[in-house]
Amino acid sequence: MQRTARGLGLLLTMLVLTALPAAAQDSIAGTWLMTMSSPEVGTVESEFVFEQSGSEVTGTAELQLVDDVEISDGVYEDGVLSFLMHVSMEGQWFTVEMEADVDGDEMTGEAYVPEMGAGMPFTAKRQDG
Repeated sequence: MQRTARGLGLLLTMLVLTALPAAAQDSIAGTWLMTMSSPEVGTVESEFVFEQSGSEVTGTAELQLVDDVEISDGVYEDGVLSFLMHVSMEGQWFTVEMEADVDGDEMTGEAYVPEMGAGMPFTAKRQDG
């Protein structure tokens, strides 16, 4: 019985230690530099700071060419980040639907603006990883 308990304890310890790196890599928390391209405005770089609690994501953004930004409805699950970005530009608010595939310290995705019926591709790299 003592041997079985020791073996079970060792197995559980190994499982926990193996899971730790995966859990650490499964977070998008931190500062990201995002590069977005569109024919209308060219290439724009923006800084995002994400915080994560479980699968819920919150954050802030510093965007060129806009007056104010609010992030809501952020979710990160199974390597996919999605959130809404509410942007004020010249006194008018609009919503941008953001979705990206995350691979370690890089992400690739699309920013979709329903009001314009257009999507813009973007990439991002973690700055503090």
